[in-house]
Amino acid sequence: MEKIKELFRRLGYLFSHNRRSRELENEMAFHREMAERSAGPEGRRRFGNAVRLHEQSREAWGWTWIDRLVQDLRFATRMLARSKGFTFSAVLILALGLGANIFMFSAMDWAFFKSLPVRDPNSLVRLMRRSPDSSADAMPYPTAMYYRDHAKTLSAVMMLMNGRLELDPDAKALSVNYVSATYFKELGASAAYGRLLDPSMDDQQTTSPAVVLGHEFWKQYFKADPTVVGRTIRLNHQLATIVGVEPYGFPGLGNQGDSADVWISITQQPYFVSGSKALTDTLRETVVVWARLALGVTANTAEQELLALTDARRRLSPETVWKGELIRSEPAGHSNVLDAGTLRGLSIVSVLGVLILIMTCANLGGLLLARGVSREHEVAIRIAIGASRKRIFRQLFTESLLLALLGSAAGLALACAALKSCLLYFGRPTWVSAAPDWRVCLLLLAMTFIAAVFFGLVPALQLARQQHKRTLARQVLIGLQVAASCVLVIISSLLVRAAQHVIYTEPGFGYEQVVSVNPGFDEHGYTPAAAQVYLASLEERLRAMSGVASVSLVKYPPMGSGWIVNSEINGQRLQIYRNWVDSEFFRTMDIPVLLGRSFAPGDKNAAIICQSLAHKLWPDENPLGKIFLEKNIVVGVVADAPINAMRDVDALELYSPAQLEDMNAMSIILKSSGAPDDLIPMLKSMVQSLDSRLFPDITLLKSSFHEHMQSAEQLALLMSLIGVAAMLLAALGILGLVAYTVSQRTKEIAIRLALGSPKMYVIVSVLRRFSTPVLVGVFAGAGVSAASSQILRRALYGVSGLDPISYSAAISVLLSVFAVAALLPARRALRLDVARALHQE
Repeated sequence: MEKIKELFRRLGYLFSHNRRSRELENEMAFHREMAERSAGPEGRRRFGNAVRLHEQSREAWGWTWIDRLVQDLRFATRMLARSKGFTFSAVLILALGLGANIFMFSAMDWAFFKSLPVRDPNSLVRLMRRSPDSSADAMPYPTAMYYRDHAKTLSAVMMLMNGRLELDPDAKALSVNYVSATYFKELGASAAYGRLLDPSMDDQQTTSPAVVLGHEFWKQYFKADPTVVGRTIRLNHQLATIVGVEPYGFPGLGNQGDSADVWISITQQPYFVSGSKALTDTLRETVVVWARLALGVTANTAEQELLALTDARRRLSPETVWKGELIRSEPAGHSNVLDAGTLRGLSIVSVLGVLILIMTCANLGGLLLARGVSREHEVAIRIAIGASRKRIFRQLFTESLLLALLGSAAGLALACAALKSCLLYFGRPTWVSAAPDWRVCLLLLAMTFIAAVFFGLVPALQLARQQHKRTLARQVLIGLQVAASCVLVIISSLLVRAAQHVIYTEPGFGYEQVVSVNPGFDEHGYTPAAAQVYLASLEERLRAMSGVASVSLVKYPPMGSGWIVNSEINGQRLQIYRNWVDSEFFRTMDIPVLLGRSFAPGDKNAAIICQSLAHKLWPDENPLGKIFLEKNIVVGVVADAPINAMRDVDALELYSPAQLEDMNAMSIILKSSGAPDDLIPMLKSMVQSLDSRLFPDITLLKSSFHEHMQSAEQLALLMSLIGVAAMLLAALGILGLVAYTVSQRTKEIAIRLALGSPKMYVIVSVLRRFSTPVLVGVFAGAGVSAASSQILRRALYGVSGLDPISYSAAISVLLSVFAVAALLPARRALRLDVARALHQE
């Protein structure tokens, strides 16, 4: 009870401070007057020092540190206002440094940590198939239904299957998301107009199934007409009824929210895709599956139950379950999943952020040391009149804290503006906001305090102790900022070079004249034999077309996803992209056969491998005739051509001859001798003339290639901006430190000039002391960059982590920036008024 009373008493002090101060002054004035009346001057002497008594009384009230803090802040505000140039430079450096960190963390926050705006995102998981030899992010529809019907640890299961439909009568191609009818309900979504899918109404087969329009498609095609609800449309020549419009900014799951033109219940897929067996095929992965954990159930518990259900399915139908298969669950309440590649990217971004923060602190420390010279007289006077060193240190540190707060506010505004611009430029989902959340604000407060401590602590201690002329702190600050900026610029140079390599280097295969045609056999229930007959007829017609130079078959078309085989061979863990092709594939794709031959009719256990895989497996031997992956005999070696893994620096390719059982999954690729765009209408007409049910997916490889390049261009732009920011911070830091050195050596410079020393000699003598920390910082930065090259390896497609061009260019540019930044204040020193400078000293 006494502690509570004391707390309220102290709180009362805060809210009645001014009133109680006035009352104290009046009371003390009354007692002093009474003492003088009773004893005269002796009474006044006995009364004591009024100021000291006033301070003792205020200390008895408690929390007087607030008064001192307010005094320090007021004084710091006046001092910063008097030094507008210094304040502007300091705030600018902090805004760049803290703003860059806030920008990077905000981007990571919304991409990987911020929950999707859906109902109970923390209980959402994504289910994926895993085994020692295979992996798949999707699963067969019957398998997903089995888990939905039998899993007790899952309160709901949601499925999604992508597809394409044509809108009659203008034959407009639409992207469609076939989803379980509970999809929207489980995510807590409400329709913008009409209603969303409902299992009680939309799972039954009807003559006009319900469709929900995507919000962007509704705005663009239907001109945002709310009366569209209730209309009928034709998709793939089948009637459908529009029952609602997707809500604006609906995030969906797995980045699917903004990409769909229409949403349809997955049970209606066979209605729109005639002959489809997607819902009955037990071997083909057709649906992406999410689930909601039951109340109180952990992901690990759910995985244990799913493992038991997988074993039960293996006993019922062994052919549908892989050897050693299990179901993994990953959190799905965020826009991205933190896989190994993502964690590597996050580690790189984190290192860049720490380096920028180190540079910022070092730069500000240098500026404060330089400013300390001009305050030497002030500090000496304050110490002479009785100010304690602790009090001076506290005041100087308060100025640093105020600078950090101003810089953090400017940095937050800069980061929000930059993030908003990037979101618009990159076309990110509409639900993403550039406004900071509590995590960003908490990080900003932490960085503000850290920055204030690190850039303000050393200068404040040196000034309070009057040791600002020591050079060790300056040497350390210079070395730190040079090393940090060197790492930043080298990493930026490496990533920009890698992006340029992807953009401007030929990928190893032809794409400009190539067109990919996917008839969609598996969607329409074609058997392998029926697909083979169809393909033979279509190939014959295509080869007879004018403008077609070559035609071939491939299971996984270029620029799409491929089949990944993880194998351990000769002690090496290899990730191999496998594809099934025919004998004309390499000629169509302009992939040269370096050794051996291409496939021949009747080949079954033959294999063609890429050059890099051959070097890894048999570095000093002829690979032809070697046995690979149990029964496959190597018959040829081709040039590296990462058609399905353009951004994977470790991509290895294995090609197998297409067999009869692969025919219903094959696509056709053809090389045009003219403009490939002109072939698209004829290709579509020719595919449908053989079977009117088919609505082929026709893709220009050059368009897909340029889409792949966009991410590389964006990476190059971002890394260029980081490199420019690093060099700007480094230049400002060197500028401040050289200015500090010049201000300290004014007398020496004036004497040298008075004695007739050449101006160049004076400049060299001023800058000479910077050579050691700069060189040490450059070597340290290059060493750190080389050590981190292994982390960067997968992001440096086509470029070595020790690329000499990147290192030499980065170091040369950085040293040039340092030289220019250092020469500016040094040249100013040569314009000194020698007589005036000597008189002042």
